[in-house]
Amino acid sequence: MIPHSKAPKKILLLSGFRIFPSNTGGHVHTGGIVSALARMGHSVLVYSLAGRQGDYRLAEAFGPSFRVDSIESNLREETHLGLFYGLLQAIARRLDFPRAWQYGLMHAGLVPRRLKAALRDADIILSDMPWCPRIPGPWSAKPWFLVSHNLEYRLLQQASPRQRRFADWMCKVESAAPRLYRDIFPCAETDRDFFREHGPAPELKLPIIRCGVDPLAYQVPVGTRERIRAELGVEADEYLLVFSGSRFAPNLEALDTLREFCRTEADYLKSRRIRFLVLGSMADAHREGALIATGRVDSVTPYFAAADAGLNPIVRGSGANVKLFEYLATRLPVISTAFGVRGTDLRPGIDYLEYEPSGLRQAIDTFTSGRTRAEWCAFAETVWSRHHASCDIQNLVHAAVAQRPEFS
Repeated sequence: MIPHSKAPKKILLLSGFRIFPSNTGGHVHTGGIVSALARMGHSVLVYSLAGRQGDYRLAEAFGPSFRVDSIESNLREETHLGLFYGLLQAIARRLDFPRAWQYGLMHAGLVPRRLKAALRDADIILSDMPWCPRIPGPWSAKPWFLVSHNLEYRLLQQASPRQRRFADWMCKVESAAPRLYRDIFPCAETDRDFFREHGPAPELKLPIIRCGVDPLAYQVPVGTRERIRAELGVEADEYLLVFSGSRFAPNLEALDTLREFCRTEADYLKSRRIRFLVLGSMADAHREGALIATGRVDSVTPYFAAADAGLNPIVRGSGANVKLFEYLATRLPVISTAFGVRGTDLRPGIDYLEYEPSGLRQAIDTFTSGRTRAEWCAFAETVWSRHHASCDIQNLVHAAVAQRPEFS
């Protein structure tokens, strides 16, 4: 049980995009952090500078330039739906440009009036990733913290050629962050070490908030597994291995490898009754042999419930994979590359089934013949029992903010 704060604060988190409902790893991480703060008794407002495509159709029809959603007790999200920000976001995505345009507008103080009012009202301000910098104004002296999901410059280095052009610029932005914020909440030791090298070490605590999840978000009604498998056309005796992710370059590369495996091993997969479920925006909805892609979905949780194991085929990236923690919270046994479990205490053979891309067939043989489904379920429950303290975002957030007197 996470204790309530003795002196609840008004906390404002600035996000470049709408967070709820959470359907990407970044959404899950941010959503978990603000939910944890709200459950500690703080009054939390997420201000998102741009919405999702359907939000603008509603805004055009009904006229409001913003939407406000009550997420849970003490937690609201306001999404700015002004067409200027929305149009810039759409153009940047179409042209494959990172959110440097957003950084520039915020850095210059060109933000909506309602955001300025929220800044004036807040006791504590959080910037969600370095794309949302400190905004000049009378609120500059307030406690202002950076929530770092990854080292963004490293992600840009691994992105498309157009995005790689911004990697050096982002490295300068992140290098300057320790001197601009009251403190930074990194998600891994390597990120913490980077910020420590570039900042005034005595003043920074750099409390780590790992990529945990809210276990309550992964509970589903009885019958969900059967319903989703029926919708997908997956038989009861088939094994369904889920690979969840967004259109992030390492995910797309892993997906290409998985597609090739499905093509070359089609007869094997059919004989072993194996299906792969590609969940999320990394692929449009389609079917291709043993591979079923859903496209973007409103909620990933029902699809996790339909799966027999969580697959993490990632071989490069930065930070930790939120999908891994989602698999654990859903009590799915994990089949992962060694790189895929970076930033965790999971041990191969004890907590997960390890493989490298060239050894996927052997991993499938081990999974389908090593234990029964019931035994794998019991295995996953035991793994969660061992690691839940380091995977539960509420525990992680409470431990991190306890190091900062501004939150007490």
